[in-house]
Formats: sequence, C-alpha cells, structure tokens
Amino acid sequence: MKNNNLKPFKLLCLLVLLVITYPVHAQHSVSIADKTIAQAIKIIEGDTGYKFFYAENLPDFTKKVSFKTENKSIETILNSLFKDTEIAYIIKSQKQIILSKRSTQSNPQSVGKIIIKGQVKGSDGEALIGASIISDNNVGTITDIDGNYELQLEKPTTLTYTYIGYTPLKIKVNKSEIKNIILDSSNVLLDDVVVVGYGTQKKINLTGSVQSVNSEDILRRSVSTGSAALQGVIPGLTAIQSSGQPGADNASIKIRGLGSLNSATSPLILIDGVEGDMNRIDLNSVESITVLKDAASASIYGSRASNGVILVTTKRGSEGKVKLTFNGYMGYNKPTTLPTPTNAIEYMQAVDVARVNASQEPLYTQTIDIYKNGGVDNINYYDTDWRKEVIKDYATTQNYSVSISGGNNITKLFATAGYYAQNGLIDNNKFTRTSLRVNTDTQINKWMKLGVDIGIRQATAKSPVMDTPANIIGKALTMTPIMSGINADGTWGYGINGTNPIAMVQSGCTTNSIAPEYTARTTLSIDPFKGFNIFGAYSWKRADGETNAFVKPYQVYESGVSKGEFPTTGSSKSEHRTKTVTKQYNLQGTYEKNFHKNYLKALVGFQSEELHNTYLLAGRKNYYYDGYEELVNGDVSTASNSSSKYAWSMLSYFFRLNYAYNDRYLLEVNGRYDGTSRFKKGHRWGFFPSVSAGWRISEENFFESAKSVVSNLKLRASYGELGNQAISGYYPYASSIGSTTTYGYWFDKELAAGVAQIQLANEAITWEKSKQINAGIDIGMFNNRLNATFDYYIKNITDMLQQFPVPLFVGMTAPWENAGSMRNSGWELSLSWQDRIGNVNYYVKGNLSDVKNKVIDLYGKEYVGTTTITKEGEEYNSWYGYVADGYFQSREEINNSPVYGGNPNNIKPGYIKYKDISGPDGVPDGKIDNYDRTILGNSTPRYEFGLTLGGDWKGLDFSLFFQGVGKRDVYYSGAGARALSGNYTIYKYQLDYWTEDNPHAKFPILLEDPSGTNPNNMISSFWVKSGAYCRLKNIVLGYTLPQTWIQKAALSKVRIYASAQNLFTIKNNFYEGFDPENSIGSGASCYPLNKTFIFGLNVEF
Repeated sequence: MKNNNLKPFKLLCLLVLLVITYPVHAQHSVSIADKTIAQAIKIIEGDTGYKFFYAENLPDFTKKVSFKTENKSIETILNSLFKDTEIAYIIKSQKQIILSKRSTQSNPQSVGKIIIKGQVKGSDGEALIGASIISDNNVGTITDIDGNYELQLEKPTTLTYTYIGYTPLKIKVNKSEIKNIILDSSNVLLDDVVVVGYGTQKKINLTGSVQSVNSEDILRRSVSTGSAALQGVIPGLTAIQSSGQPGADNASIKIRGLGSLNSATSPLILIDGVEGDMNRIDLNSVESITVLKDAASASIYGSRASNGVILVTTKRGSEGKVKLTFNGYMGYNKPTTLPTPTNAIEYMQAVDVARVNASQEPLYTQTIDIYKNGGVDNINYYDTDWRKEVIKDYATTQNYSVSISGGNNITKLFATAGYYAQNGLIDNNKFTRTSLRVNTDTQINKWMKLGVDIGIRQATAKSPVMDTPANIIGKALTMTPIMSGINADGTWGYGINGTNPIAMVQSGCTTNSIAPEYTARTTLSIDPFKGFNIFGAYSWKRADGETNAFVKPYQVYESGVSKGEFPTTGSSKSEHRTKTVTKQYNLQGTYEKNFHKNYLKALVGFQSEELHNTYLLAGRKNYYYDGYEELVNGDVSTASNSSSKYAWSMLSYFFRLNYAYNDRYLLEVNGRYDGTSRFKKGHRWGFFPSVSAGWRISEENFFESAKSVVSNLKLRASYGELGNQAISGYYPYASSIGSTTTYGYWFDKELAAGVAQIQLANEAITWEKSKQINAGIDIGMFNNRLNATFDYYIKNITDMLQQFPVPLFVGMTAPWENAGSMRNSGWELSLSWQDRIGNVNYYVKGNLSDVKNKVIDLYGKEYVGTTTITKEGEEYNSWYGYVADGYFQSREEINNSPVYGGNPNNIKPGYIKYKDISGPDGVPDGKIDNYDRTILGNSTPRYEFGLTLGGDWKGLDFSLFFQGVGKRDVYYSGAGARALSGNYTIYKYQLDYWTEDNPHAKFPILLEDPSGTNPNNMISSFWVKSGAYCRLKNIVLGYTLPQTWIQKAALSKVRIYASAQNLFTIKNNFYEGFDPENSIGSGASCYPLNKTFIFGLNVEF
C-alpha cells in the first residue's frame, strides 16, 4: 500500500529545490587599482558584503596593490590582496574575515619588553577566533584560529579583551606572563535588540514591560503551535490548553487577566506587522515572539491592544553562503490521563445499591448471576468497553521543515516549506498543515531597500460527522457497559436510543474541511539622509474555508432485531464557504540621532486597515444512492441555504518619542489616534496615549563600586490608556431588522413574512477604555549571570461594553452600552541563572506571576447564573453555591438540621449537609435556600509558574521544563463527579461512596439520578476542588555530532534528539483520570490532552 503521507513531503522538497535556484552567489568581482591595502579592504567590504576585523597595528596596510578578479571566490580575492605581505586571514561562516600577522620567529629586540600571551575562550569553552586585545595606548592584536594570541608591550598597562557578543574584560598587566581568558557571553543580553511596535529597541532602553522568546527556545520544545510555545514561559501570560484535538489544540491566551466582560479578551497577534493567528504558522520560520504587556509598550497599537500584543517575527536572509536546514520529527500521542469506567457487573451492582438506597427493588440480581456464569454473548448480554473501542491507545504525529537562507550585499533570502500531520485518538480524525514562506530583501541602492514576503498555508481536517470529536469521546466515557456496541454478528448495537459512538467513528461518514490562506506583504525602506528613514508597507491576506459534511445513517440492532437507522432524520449533505480578505496600509517615518550624551528617536506613522467577510451555507437531505453524495443529488424539496456578509475598517495615526541621556535616564512617549467604523460619527475616534520612564542606576558614578556584584540595575514606571471595540456586533449604533414568518402579517387569511426590528441600537456607544499603571525593576548580578525582572501593575477597565437585560415584552435584543468598570492587579517575577562548571554549561530559568480581578461597578446590578455570579466587589464569574458540611450520618441529625428543600423526609443519611449561613435579614434562618449561596472560588488561574533547567556537555544537551498553576478553583459536574447521573455510567474511583460502614467516603450516598435534580448535585463547595497542578511539560535530550564526523559530508551541523511532552502531572487526584488543564467542568465531553513522545533530526548544510 502506498504511503500517502510522503506526498506532501515530496512536494516540499520540490519547492525547496525551486527556491535554491534563486540567484544567491558566492562569486565576486573586484577591481583594485593602485590602492593601499587599507583602502582595498573598504572596497572589498562594499563589493562582497564581507566584514574585516583586525588590530590597528598590522603591517603592510600602507602597501599599494593592483589586481582584478571576475566571478572569483573570496579566497582568490584575499590571496591576491595579501600576496607578499605579513598578513594572514581566516574566513568565518558569518561573512567575517579575521586578519592577523603571520607567525614569525622570536625577535631579539623583544628582550626587556612585556610579553603577554595566552588563549581566549568563550564561557562555553570554545576558542574565540579574532578576539581583540587592545592596550590603553592602542597597541593590540587579535587571536588566531585556535584562540591564541601574543602581544608585546613597552610598559605596564590595562588590556581590554573584546569579542562580538561577549562581555568586554579589562585586566591590568605589569610583567610578562601567560593570560588565559574566558569571556562571558551573558552580558550580551543588555545589547539585545527587541522587537517592539513598528520597530525595534535595545533591551537596555526599554521602559515598558516587554518580554520575548527566541527561535532556539521555541524549537527546543518541539511543539506544534505558537500558543503552546508561550505556555509557562512569559510571566503574566496565561495559556490554557483545553483540548488535544488535532488542529484544535490551541491554547487560549490572556495577558494580565481578563481584559473585558463582553468584548474580546484575546491579545492582538501580529505576524510581521499583519494581524494573524500564530497557531497557523510553521514555528520553524519564526525568529522571535515578543509580548507587549503594559500600556506603555502596547499603546502605539491603541484600541487593538487593550488585551496586550504578541509580535511574531519571521526569519529573514542574511549575507553569506547559502545555508540549507532540515528539521523533522516523528512520534506518537496518547492521552495524558483517562477515567476508568466500571465493567458490566460492577455497574449493575452499583445500580442495585442505588435503587435500594432509594427504597426500590434491585433490578439486576438475576442478570448479575448470568454474567458471572459467562453470560456475555453480545446478543442479549453485553460488557462493552466503550473507552477501548472508541479511543485509540496512541496516534502518530510528524513534522518536517526545510529552509534555505543566504544572500549577498544586494539580495537576501529566507524560504521555508513545512508539513505537519497529526492523527486523532479516534478513527476518521486527522489534521494536516502544509506551508510555504518566502521572505526577500533587496538593496536597490545605498538608500533604498525593497522587501517582499509571501506566505501560503493550507490546513485540512477530518472528523466524524455525527458529532464533535469531544462529544463522541464524552459519550464513550459515559456510556454504560451493558449497552450494545458491536453485536456478535458484526452489526452496530443500539447503544442508547441509537446513539453508538463506535458506529459514529467507524461508519465512514466524515466532515472534511480545507482552509487555504494566502498572505503577501511588500515593504519599501528609504534612507534619504543619515538618521532618517521612511518605511511603507502594503499587506494583503485572504483566508478561505470550505467544509463538506455528509451524514449517512447507520443501521442499529438489538437482540438480533433491527431498531432502524440513526440518526432518524436520514441522510443529508451540507457545504459551508467562507472568505475573509484583509488589507493594510502603513506609512511611517523615523528619525534617530545621537548628540553629545543625548539619544533621540522619533517615529510618526499612519495605518489603514479593512476587512471583508462573506459566508454561504447550502444543504439538502435524502440521498438514496451510494456514491452520489454531491449536493445536487439530494432531494430538491429539502434544499436550504443561508448567507451573510460584513465588513469593518479602521484608520489610525500614531507616534513614539524615545529620549535617553547618557544611557542613564530614559523617557518614552507613545500615542495613537484610532477611528473605527463600528461606532457612529462623532464617537468613532479615540486617543490612546502612554508615557514611561527608566533610570539605569547601574550607570551612575556612585554605583561603580557595587558593579562587581550588581552589574545592571534599572527602574521602570509607566502609565497608559488603551481602548477596545471588538464586540459581536459590527454596527451596534444601528438598529437591526429581520424578515421571517415570526414577524408575519395576515393578508387574506394567510400569514406572510414580515419585517421587524430585532436589535435595539445605541448611537452614543463608543470605546471601552483600559487605564494601566506599571512599575518594574530589572537586575543583573555577578556579571549578569543572574538576571531578575519584577513588575507590579494595575489595570482599570472603564466604560465597559455591555448588554443589560431588557424586559421580555420588548421583544428585541438589548443594545450595547458603555457601563461599569473592573480592575486587574498583579505582579510578575522572572529569574535566570547561567554559568559553567568545567565542560558543563547550564542554565536555570523561572517565572512566577499572579493576577487578581475585581468588578468595581455594575450600576448596582448582579448577574446570577446557575453556578456563577458576577457582582460588584468580587471577581468576575465566581463560583456561587452552598457550603458543604460533610454528610448527614443519621436520621436524627437530619431531623435536627436545616435541609435543602425544607422537607427532611426527602433527605437520607449519606446526603451532603449544607450550612445555613444567611437568610432574608442576613443572619441564619434555619433554612437552606438561595440566601445560603455564597462565593466558593474562581476559575481564574493564580500563581502561574514555569521552570526550565538545561545545559550541554561535549555535544550532549538536555532541558527540563515544568509548568503549572498554584491556585485555581474548578467546579466539577457531570459524569466525572456524579455517578449514575443523567444515565451516565460509574467510574471505578466513584465506588468509594457513603455507606453506614464507610461514613467518611469520597462520595455521598449512591443514587440513580436521571434528571440530575438530586440535592447532592447542587453546586456546593463539595464539588469545587483545587485545579492547581505542576506538570513536566517538556523534556529534551539531544546530541550534536562532532564536526570531525560530518565535515567530509559537507554538513555544518547534525543533531539528533528525543523529546516528551506532558510526561507527568502532580495534581489533586480527587477526580482520577481527568486532566486539570482540560475544561472538564461540564463532565467528560472533552478531547483529552496528549502525552507526546517524538524523535527528531536537525541537519544544517
């Protein structure tokens, strides 16, 4: 049988081969006529893109040379340049050329001079080629290919050792000696350039709360989505993965808590400046992900940034030889945990106990005897293991990516093609993603650069059509074992009224969807004069969706007798089509200047964006012939269709001003003026400013004596305002009308469809506002081996967009209003340590954060639901119920206590006992009713943390990543909590129920409760449990082959690795088999998270 999974990979290889033909050359033409070597070096740098590094006192720099080369290698050019000189060269892979003096015999004239020699290494133990050693009087040299150096000095002095990306080191010398030096790379963090809104900034100059993750950290974990890559890494960012379904396993993200009651709460995600979904991008193409958390850093995005901003930057080409990289892994997934249902005998015994507890006769006494005597025949008696029949033990996953990068001083290219596939834990469930990205940069002339980025992505998904995969798994975990799944003759069993999850996944009826996405971005950068840049960009994106679902009923049988078809509605076919086109225009100017001790950078810009969406649905029923499932072949009389269309647009002006004095005192001012089509004229525009400041105390003169311990210390503070306008309606200021028979009129005794208003409008509606304060401190200690960042913030949300209830007789949907306020406050801490012990490099990174939510003003209203309440002075959507006080142990205790419902005869020993805490007057009144409900907790995660341990030794690398939540209250209901409720089965851990012999059981008295109205099932503190957990989220072990093994194969790097995700979890085991991260509050209907084991290969050519 052919392996169809290889077809996409073959396509990727073909695409890469096409990309390789892009004109990126390693040949150069140079013409030198009567120039000094120093002058010739400048010419060669301009013509080839190579950079030269050398000490100032090299010999022969004034010697004149003349030569000409046509399409020759850089080695040929250098051999011509340095012919008959004392200059030697080394070419590094980063297009760097290191020059040094050729080795000579000892010079007798060196007698009496100070001679310093030794070797310079990095903190990783590798020799540094071309490290610079300069004395106070500008005498210097550089290290050779082995990191060795020798320097002759006339008198005692101070030597400065420097190397790009490493901390400079100063050492006093006064005599000849050997100085072996190790340079620390940790301080380079201060000079890192961080992506911010509409540009970049040095990390040392940041005054807002900004954190980023680089490509190395992203790829190390071998996850498939961007949201999973951020989980537990950025303090203040909450990522909850509630499903393991292929293609739908994205984590929901919130930054610094809930940002709104009814508007959008997800952060703005920009991929190279264009709004997108980072879960749809191949992570192999990502250079970095930056999170803007406070208003100071995000306000330049104005109304789009009230919930924070995530900036995804893709990789780009660089000057140098063509570099080809392959990344790939294969592995398998299995559920992190699943509950274990009882078998048929255990189930029937439990049901009989429940019936006796309800003063009813046992139902299965004789049947149990039949089962014990071997009565299971799959005709009349069944013992169906629904979990085993529906949920697989494991499912495969694979991911491949091939990328190419390179360029010269004119054109640079990065291109990548990727293929990802994941099979589901049930049959007929699969997701695939194929992607291609090409980023090019062309230097048109010295002052103009053109960028063209193209992205193509196509995702396909398949799932059973009868129900969602999560619901099918839920059915498999809750169906009773005595129901028929597969009969002895191979026919489908009747299940529960025809619902048979085994048939649902194996009958072959599927929902198939395809989602192509195309993006294009063109940029033009102009530098008319030094320090000034004009940047323009046009972005276009089209996202399509096509879904085809065909339902073919399956025949069900019980005891050999046909029970008809399921579903009873017969065969049907539906097709969905969506198209979303987004356009964005950007124009901005930046001026940057250093003068004396002052640094100034100013940015002003304009942005326009628009979105257009169309939707079409068509369907038919009654398909009578197999193989004719096209839409047109259905019964024309059953045809149905619907469609929709909407659009919105925004116009924005923005600015940013950065000022720094002497690298110590930092100031940043941002502002954005947004206009939206969602609001009526006169209310469309909003201004969102911010201001932030920083003080680098470590740069003060008085701090010099402390820098041996505290190498970096910066204080930050900011204030800003943001907006929100992302509500469900696109035109809330305009009334909506509908046309159906519901709004009909009678004409000549016949009802005709009419038109009526269905949505109330509010012409005065405007922006929801978020006012934020942030204070932070950045500390680096012990030469920045230890780094810490702490932030405290307050976020006040005002003029919240809400819909207050209107009386039913109004007959229309309530209008949107600006009303109420809410506050989030919290803190964030991140720590990192990196060092070296012998040949072992190691690092430790940790973060911890907390956020509290409080509703300030709801205009005196309360929103009380079945299980939650939102009220002033409390957290949004808090659990709201009764306080459990153990079990009733006797009839006497029941008669002497207030009981739910007021009738003690309806309560039995073993029922949950509730506390009487209040009444109409605010004091206990001897009754258990709604006055006794109180807040029991909240589902918002608190004290979220992440911990990474890693290191490397002689090519072997490893990392451990732990992630968790310190506090979270989860309300459990449904099958996971209430055995035999709603015709559910019973799990093995639920067999620990109350009896007179087991008065302190895990669960209350066992009762059948098909309707779910048993007093034990009321929401109470009994069912609200801790959702705190600590999980080994990821473990990686890799090995990079030595260069001596691979250099003959023209390879620059080969790394093999193994990785495991979600390996184990420490949690509250009250509900065994349920994952604390899943949304299990409503029962077992959720797609389990995956425990993943993969084996990967990384090859660089």
